[in-house]
Amino acid sequence: MKTIAKFSTLVVLILVMLGCSSETSLQKYYVDKQKDNAFISLDIPSSLLSKKENSLTLEQKETLNSIKKMNLLALQNKEENVAIYEVEKEHVTAILNDAKYKTLVKFGSNTKGATLKFTGEEDAIDELIVFASDDSKGFALIRVLGDNMEPSKIVQLMEGVHEDNFDFSFLKNIEAVLN
Repeated sequence: MKTIAKFSTLVVLILVMLGCSSETSLQKYYVDKQKDNAFISLDIPSSLLSKKENSLTLEQKETLNSIKKMNLLALQNKEENVAIYEVEKEHVTAILNDAKYKTLVKFGSNTKGATLKFTGEEDAIDELIVFASDDSKGFALIRVLGDNMEPSKIVQLMEGVHEDNFDFSFLKNIEAVLN
């Protein structure tokens, strides 16, 4: 009986240790960096994006409804934090190199560029991630969280965006801080 109890305890300990992975998830990175004063952090529920629901097409409304919220995390590359910027940029790159993040688009050069990644299926995305960096300015990490988002419909929504339909005033505040 003691052998069974010891074996059960060992199995439970192994399972607990396996469940506590030392890898940092993107979610954990966001949570940790939201508390860091060097970072700019913003959580935007999708309900704040649309000014005039009546001016959107049915398809645009459905697409908007598939989006739950957006998270933005940005770090400026200033003289006083060049070392921090390099370390954090590498950290984010390492997280996004995990196989669970599939690449949609990647473009840029050695000093600036953007990567668009996602989790879920190609026709039913659960998380869309935009990582953009410019070594002269800094980087931004944007997560769009939702249920079964369709990339083609999100692109159509963005192409059909008019400032009179959507409220992007929060972006002006971010742009002012980054410049």
